[in-house]
Amino acid sequence: MRAGLVRAGATVFSTAGAVAVLLPEALGLDRRPPWPIVTAFRPRLAVGTGVLGLAVGARPGPWRPAAVGVSTVAAAALGLSAWRHRRRPEPAPVGSEPLSVLGANVWLGRADPAALGATIAAERPDVVVLPEAGDPFRKRLLDDLEGYRAWSCAPGRRAVEATGADDGPCLTLLTAERLGEVDVTVGSTDTRSGWVVVSGGGLGPVRVLGVHPAVLLPDTTPDWARELALLRPWLADPARPTIVVGDLNATLEHGPLHDALGPARPVTRRVAATWPSRWRRAFGVTIDHVLVTGPVRARSVEVLDVPGSDHRAVLARFMW
Repeated sequence: MRAGLVRAGATVFSTAGAVAVLLPEALGLDRRPPWPIVTAFRPRLAVGTGVLGLAVGARPGPWRPAAVGVSTVAAAALGLSAWRHRRRPEPAPVGSEPLSVLGANVWLGRADPAALGATIAAERPDVVVLPEAGDPFRKRLLDDLEGYRAWSCAPGRRAVEATGADDGPCLTLLTAERLGEVDVTVGSTDTRSGWVVVSGGGLGPVRVLGVHPAVLLPDTTPDWARELALLRPWLADPARPTIVVGDLNATLEHGPLHDALGPARPVTRRVAATWPSRWRRAFGVTIDHVLVTGPVRARSVEVLDVPGSDHRAVLARFMW
Protein backbone atom coordinates (compact mmCIF):
# COMPACT_ATOMS: atom_id res chain seq x y z
CA MET A 1 0.00 0.00 0.00
CA ARG A 2 2.83 2.34 0.87
CA ALA A 3 4.39 1.70 -2.53
CA GLY A 4 1.10 2.59 -4.18
CA LEU A 5 0.88 5.86 -2.26
CA VAL A 6 4.44 6.69 -3.23
CA ARG A 7 3.68 6.07 -6.89
CA ALA A 8 0.52 8.16 -6.69
CA GLY A 9 2.37 10.98 -4.98
CA ALA A 10 5.14 10.85 -7.56
CA THR A 11 2.57 11.00 -10.36
CA VAL A 12 0.80 14.00 -8.87
CA PHE A 13 4.04 15.81 -8.08
CA SER A 14 5.64 15.23 -11.48
CA THR A 15 2.48 16.11 -13.40
CA ALA A 16 1.96 19.28 -11.36
CA GLY A 17 5.59 20.23 -11.90
CA ALA A 18 5.23 19.73 -15.64
CA VAL A 19 2.13 21.94 -15.64
CA ALA A 20 3.97 24.68 -13.72
CA VAL A 21 6.85 24.67 -16.20
CA LEU A 22 5.06 24.03 -19.49
CA LEU A 23 1.57 25.45 -18.86
CA PRO A 24 2.00 28.21 -16.27
CA GLU A 25 -1.18 29.86 -17.61
CA ALA A 26 -3.18 27.08 -15.98
CA LEU A 27 -1.86 28.14 -12.57
CA GLY A 28 -1.90 31.89 -13.14
CA LEU A 29 1.90 32.03 -13.18
CA ASP A 30 2.53 33.18 -16.74
CA ARG A 31 2.87 36.85 -15.76
CA ARG A 32 4.90 36.26 -12.61
CA PRO A 33 8.69 36.03 -12.61
CA PRO A 34 10.55 33.93 -13.51
CA TRP A 35 7.92 31.97 -15.43
CA PRO A 36 7.69 34.23 -18.53
CA ILE A 37 11.40 33.65 -19.16
CA VAL A 38 10.85 29.89 -19.02
CA THR A 39 7.78 30.19 -21.28
CA ALA A 40 9.90 31.70 -24.06
CA PHE A 41 11.52 28.27 -24.49
CA ARG A 42 8.31 26.24 -24.09
CA PRO A 43 8.35 24.33 -27.41
CA ARG A 44 11.82 22.93 -26.81
CA LEU A 45 11.12 22.15 -23.17
CA ALA A 46 7.90 20.41 -24.16
CA VAL A 47 9.60 18.30 -26.80
CA GLY A 48 12.38 17.28 -24.43
CA THR A 49 9.96 16.52 -21.61
CA GLY A 50 7.65 14.57 -23.89
CA VAL A 51 10.45 12.44 -25.31
CA LEU A 52 11.74 11.67 -21.81
CA GLY A 53 8.25 10.81 -20.61
CA LEU A 54 7.63 8.49 -23.56
CA ALA A 55 10.96 6.78 -23.04
CA VAL A 56 10.22 6.12 -19.37
CA GLY A 57 6.57 5.21 -19.97
CA ALA A 58 7.42 2.72 -22.70
CA ARG A 59 8.76 0.30 -20.12
CA PRO A 60 6.56 -1.35 -17.49
CA GLY A 61 7.42 -0.16 -14.02
CA PRO A 62 6.41 2.00 -11.08
CA TRP A 63 7.24 5.25 -12.92
CA ARG A 64 4.95 4.65 -15.88
CA PRO A 65 1.93 6.60 -14.47
CA ALA A 66 4.14 9.62 -13.73
CA ALA A 67 5.67 9.39 -17.20
CA VAL A 68 2.23 9.25 -18.80
CA GLY A 69 1.13 12.33 -16.83
CA VAL A 70 4.20 14.30 -17.82
CA SER A 71 3.90 13.26 -21.47
CA THR A 72 0.25 14.33 -21.52
CA VAL A 73 1.16 17.79 -20.20
CA ALA A 74 3.94 18.07 -22.79
CA ALA A 75 1.50 17.21 -25.57
CA ALA A 76 -0.95 19.83 -24.29
CA ALA A 77 1.85 22.42 -24.19
CA LEU A 78 2.82 21.65 -27.78
CA GLY A 79 -0.83 21.96 -28.79
CA LEU A 80 -1.07 25.40 -27.17
CA SER A 81 2.17 26.45 -28.85
CA ALA A 82 0.91 25.31 -32.25
CA TRP A 83 -2.33 27.24 -31.75
CA ARG A 84 -0.52 30.46 -30.82
CA HIS A 85 1.77 30.11 -33.83
CA ARG A 86 -1.07 29.23 -36.18
CA ARG A 87 -1.28 30.88 -39.56
CA ARG A 88 -3.88 33.64 -39.73
CA PRO A 89 -5.64 34.34 -43.03
CA GLU A 90 -3.95 36.96 -45.19
CA PRO A 91 -6.39 39.44 -46.76
CA ALA A 92 -6.19 40.50 -50.36
CA PRO A 93 -4.38 43.86 -50.71
CA VAL A 94 -6.55 46.75 -51.81
CA GLY A 95 -3.93 47.89 -54.34
CA SER A 96 -0.52 46.92 -55.64
CA GLU A 97 1.78 49.33 -53.81
CA PRO A 98 4.94 47.77 -52.29
CA LEU A 99 5.97 48.62 -48.75
CA SER A 100 8.89 47.30 -46.70
CA VAL A 101 9.94 47.71 -43.07
CA LEU A 102 13.10 46.82 -41.19
CA GLY A 103 13.39 46.44 -37.42
CA ALA A 104 16.78 46.14 -35.71
CA ASN A 105 17.68 46.51 -32.04
CA VAL A 106 21.17 48.03 -32.06
CA TRP A 107 22.01 47.07 -28.45
CA LEU A 108 22.47 50.51 -26.93
CA GLY A 109 24.39 51.69 -29.96
CA ARG A 110 26.89 48.81 -29.98
CA ALA A 111 25.88 47.63 -33.45
CA ASP A 112 28.18 48.50 -36.33
CA PRO A 113 26.55 51.55 -37.99
CA ALA A 114 28.50 51.05 -41.22
CA ALA A 115 27.32 47.45 -41.54
CA LEU A 116 23.74 48.34 -40.71
CA GLY A 117 23.87 51.27 -43.10
CA ALA A 118 25.09 48.96 -45.86
CA THR A 119 22.15 46.62 -45.19
CA ILE A 120 19.69 49.51 -45.33
CA ALA A 121 21.28 50.84 -48.53
CA ALA A 122 21.06 47.41 -50.13
CA GLU A 123 17.50 46.55 -49.07
CA ARG A 124 16.07 50.12 -49.20
CA PRO A 125 13.25 49.60 -46.66
CA ASP A 126 10.65 52.34 -46.55
CA VAL A 127 10.58 52.48 -42.76
CA VAL A 128 13.34 51.46 -40.34
CA VAL A 129 12.75 51.03 -36.60
CA LEU A 130 15.85 50.99 -34.39
CA PRO A 131 15.29 50.25 -30.69
CA GLU A 132 18.14 51.33 -28.40
CA ALA A 133 19.48 53.79 -30.96
CA GLY A 134 20.47 57.04 -29.31
CA ASP A 135 21.63 60.22 -30.97
CA PRO A 136 25.32 59.23 -31.26
CA PHE A 137 24.43 56.05 -33.11
CA ARG A 138 21.85 57.83 -35.24
CA LYS A 139 24.39 60.41 -36.37
CA ARG A 140 27.01 57.77 -37.22
CA LEU A 141 24.42 55.84 -39.19
CA LEU A 142 23.20 58.83 -41.18
CA ASP A 143 26.73 60.07 -41.93
CA ASP A 144 27.08 57.36 -44.57
CA LEU A 145 23.43 56.74 -45.41
CA GLU A 146 21.61 58.88 -47.93
CA GLY A 147 17.93 59.07 -48.71
CA TYR A 148 16.52 58.82 -45.18
CA ARG A 149 15.16 61.11 -42.49
CA ALA A 150 15.09 60.16 -38.81
CA TRP A 151 13.11 60.86 -35.65
CA SER A 152 13.76 59.69 -32.12
CA CYS A 153 12.05 59.50 -28.78
CA ALA A 154 13.22 59.05 -25.23
CA PRO A 155 11.29 58.90 -21.94
CA GLY A 156 10.36 62.36 -20.82
CA ARG A 157 11.73 64.03 -23.95
CA ARG A 158 10.02 65.28 -27.07
CA ALA A 159 11.09 63.94 -30.45
CA VAL A 160 13.54 65.84 -32.54
CA GLU A 161 14.41 65.37 -36.16
CA ALA A 162 17.94 64.08 -36.68
CA THR A 163 19.83 67.36 -36.39
CA GLY A 164 22.32 66.53 -33.66
CA ALA A 165 20.35 66.83 -30.41
CA ASP A 166 21.56 64.40 -27.75
CA ASP A 167 18.52 62.42 -26.64
CA GLY A 168 20.37 59.39 -25.31
CA PRO A 169 19.58 55.72 -25.98
CA CYS A 170 15.99 55.51 -27.15
CA LEU A 171 14.02 54.42 -30.19
CA THR A 172 14.79 55.87 -33.61
CA LEU A 173 12.64 55.64 -36.72
CA LEU A 174 13.86 56.32 -40.26
CA THR A 175 11.73 56.97 -43.32
CA ALA A 176 12.84 56.81 -46.93
CA GLU A 177 12.70 60.11 -48.77
CA ARG A 178 10.58 58.47 -51.46
CA LEU A 179 7.68 58.52 -48.99
CA GLY A 180 7.68 62.31 -49.16
CA GLU A 181 6.25 64.39 -46.34
CA VAL A 182 5.00 62.03 -43.68
CA ASP A 183 3.28 62.67 -40.36
CA VAL A 184 5.31 61.58 -37.36
CA THR A 185 3.92 61.36 -33.84
CA VAL A 186 6.07 60.52 -30.85
CA GLY A 187 5.03 59.36 -27.42
CA SER A 188 7.08 58.81 -24.29
CA THR A 189 4.54 58.45 -21.51
CA ASP A 190 3.65 55.08 -19.96
CA THR A 191 6.64 53.33 -21.53
CA ARG A 192 10.33 53.11 -20.78
CA SER A 193 11.50 53.56 -24.35
CA GLY A 194 8.70 55.58 -25.92
CA TRP A 195 7.22 54.97 -29.36
CA VAL A 196 7.08 56.56 -32.81
CA VAL A 197 4.25 56.29 -35.35
CA VAL A 198 4.53 57.43 -38.96
CA SER A 199 1.70 57.82 -41.46
CA GLY A 200 0.68 59.81 -44.53
CA GLY A 201 2.81 60.62 -47.54
CA GLY A 202 3.72 57.61 -49.63
CA LEU A 203 2.40 55.28 -46.92
CA GLY A 204 -1.14 55.99 -48.05
CA PRO A 205 -3.63 54.57 -45.51
CA VAL A 206 -0.95 52.54 -43.71
CA ARG A 207 0.55 53.61 -40.41
CA VAL A 208 3.75 52.15 -38.95
CA LEU A 209 4.35 52.04 -35.20
CA GLY A 210 7.84 51.55 -33.78
CA VAL A 211 7.90 50.24 -30.21
CA HIS A 212 10.19 48.66 -27.64
CA PRO A 213 8.36 47.36 -24.53
CA ALA A 214 10.23 46.85 -21.28
CA VAL A 215 12.83 44.11 -21.15
CA LEU A 216 11.71 40.83 -19.59
CA LEU A 217 13.57 40.56 -16.27
CA PRO A 218 12.23 39.44 -12.88
CA ASP A 219 12.01 43.00 -11.52
CA THR A 220 10.50 44.48 -14.71
CA THR A 221 7.96 41.76 -15.47
CA PRO A 222 4.96 43.93 -14.40
CA ASP A 223 6.13 46.76 -16.69
CA TRP A 224 6.72 44.25 -19.47
CA ALA A 225 3.16 42.91 -19.28
CA ARG A 226 1.66 46.41 -18.97
CA GLU A 227 3.56 47.84 -21.95
CA LEU A 228 2.62 44.89 -24.15
CA ALA A 229 -1.02 45.53 -23.26
CA LEU A 230 -0.62 49.07 -24.64
CA LEU A 231 -0.31 47.56 -28.13
CA ARG A 232 -3.91 46.35 -28.05
CA PRO A 233 -5.60 49.62 -29.09
CA TRP A 234 -3.25 49.93 -32.07
CA LEU A 235 -4.13 46.45 -33.29
CA ALA A 236 -7.82 46.29 -32.38
CA ASP A 237 -9.31 47.52 -35.65
CA PRO A 238 -9.01 44.84 -38.38
CA ALA A 239 -9.90 47.40 -41.05
CA ARG A 240 -7.18 49.94 -40.10
CA PRO A 241 -3.92 49.14 -41.93
CA THR A 242 -1.29 49.11 -39.18
CA ILE A 243 2.21 47.66 -39.02
CA VAL A 244 3.92 47.33 -35.64
CA VAL A 245 7.70 46.90 -35.72
CA GLY A 246 10.08 46.46 -32.84
CA ASP A 247 11.83 44.42 -30.21
CA LEU A 248 8.79 43.32 -28.21
CA ASN A 249 10.82 41.30 -25.69
CA ALA A 250 8.21 38.54 -26.04
CA THR A 251 7.63 35.43 -28.10
CA LEU A 252 4.29 34.24 -29.38
CA GLU A 253 4.28 31.83 -26.45
CA HIS A 254 3.69 34.72 -24.05
CA GLY A 255 0.13 35.44 -22.95
CA PRO A 256 0.52 39.25 -22.78
CA LEU A 257 1.60 39.42 -26.43
CA HIS A 258 -1.05 36.93 -27.52
CA ASP A 259 -3.73 38.98 -25.72
CA ALA A 260 -2.53 42.19 -27.38
CA LEU A 261 -2.64 40.76 -30.90
CA GLY A 262 -6.40 40.73 -31.38
CA PRO A 263 -6.97 40.46 -35.15
CA ALA A 264 -3.32 41.26 -35.95
CA ARG A 265 -1.19 38.83 -37.92
CA PRO A 266 2.38 38.22 -36.67
CA VAL A 267 4.29 37.79 -39.92
CA THR A 268 7.34 36.76 -37.87
CA ARG A 269 5.60 33.68 -36.46
CA ARG A 270 7.85 31.20 -38.28
CA VAL A 271 11.08 33.11 -38.83
CA ALA A 272 14.45 32.13 -37.40
CA ALA A 273 15.40 33.27 -33.92
CA THR A 274 16.34 36.92 -33.54
CA TRP A 275 17.94 36.77 -30.07
CA PRO A 276 20.59 36.25 -28.89
CA SER A 277 22.62 36.65 -32.06
CA ARG A 278 25.60 34.77 -30.62
CA TRP A 279 23.52 31.58 -30.58
CA ARG A 280 22.74 29.57 -33.67
CA ARG A 281 19.38 30.57 -35.10
CA ALA A 282 17.88 27.18 -34.26
CA PHE A 283 18.56 27.67 -30.54
CA GLY A 284 17.49 31.25 -29.86
CA VAL A 285 14.05 32.84 -29.61
CA THR A 286 12.12 35.28 -31.78
CA ILE A 287 11.40 38.42 -29.77
CA ASP A 288 11.74 40.97 -32.60
CA HIS A 289 8.46 41.12 -34.47
CA VAL A 290 6.45 42.64 -37.27
CA LEU A 291 2.67 42.63 -36.66
CA VAL A 292 0.12 43.74 -39.23
CA THR A 293 -3.60 44.49 -39.41
CA GLY A 294 -5.91 45.52 -42.22
CA PRO A 295 -5.69 44.90 -45.99
CA VAL A 296 -1.91 44.64 -46.08
CA ARG A 297 -0.49 41.38 -47.40
CA ALA A 298 2.96 40.06 -46.47
CA ARG A 299 5.09 39.09 -49.47
CA SER A 300 8.19 37.96 -47.59
CA VAL A 301 9.92 38.16 -44.22
CA GLU A 302 13.51 37.35 -43.39
CA VAL A 303 16.00 37.61 -40.55
CA LEU A 304 19.29 39.45 -41.17
CA ASP A 305 22.50 39.57 -39.15
CA VAL A 306 23.51 42.90 -37.59
CA PRO A 307 27.22 42.90 -36.67
CA GLY A 308 27.85 44.16 -33.15
CA SER A 309 24.28 43.72 -31.92
CA ASP A 310 22.89 40.98 -29.70
CA HIS A 311 19.78 40.95 -31.93
CA ARG A 312 19.18 40.06 -35.54
CA ALA A 313 17.10 42.32 -37.75
CA VAL A 314 13.74 41.51 -39.31
CA LEU A 315 12.94 42.67 -42.86
CA ALA A 316 9.33 42.35 -44.06
CA ARG A 317 7.92 43.27 -47.45
CA PHE A 318 4.23 43.94 -48.05
CA MET A 319 1.67 44.87 -50.65
CA TRP A 320 -1.29 47.15 -49.90
